[in-house]
Amino acid sequence: MILLQGSGTALSGRLLYSESEYSFRYIVADRTDMTGRVGPDGVASLSIGTLQVEVGATTRQLLFVWGMHPRQNWITSPLGTPDARPGRLTAGPREGEFVAGEARDLGPGTSWTAAWPTRFDPDSGWLRVSQDESADDDLTQIADGIVVGRLAGSLHSLWLHPEFTA
Repeated sequence: MILLQGSGTALSGRLLYSESEYSFRYIVADRTDMTGRVGPDGVASLSIGTLQVEVGATTRQLLFVWGMHPRQNWITSPLGTPDARPGRLTAGPREGEFVAGEARDLGPGTSWTAAWPTRFDPDSGWLRVSQDESADDDLTQIADGIVVGRLAGSLHSLWLHPEFTA
């Protein structure tokens, strides 16, 4: 998935991980800001297993992460804190149109257990969901607690810093 980088601020809110539900959710701080980023046609998703990256169907802007992602499959590994700049990422025009309600699978034919591996650093609280272990070319903070890594202009990783809840 080719992503175009633009200037702007990260979406304000809170990324939560529910231990009992094995899932992430995002609570948006400013609904007006969110509405402007989504556009008039609603949202679609990019799927990595059962983990979803919400995308404005019209604006093509990556918004936040949500979805089931069981912690039992995370690999404990030192990561540190990603050095990211706030900004906006949009899906490139060659990726085709997005339809509200659509979930576009980035790993066709793979289950959530076979999707991109997840590494978690308990010391920093960051986790990295990535295609492989190679370094990202650049990192963009699209929302509070959510950083997207690109490699050769394509989506390569998600860096997540959630608040853990029971």
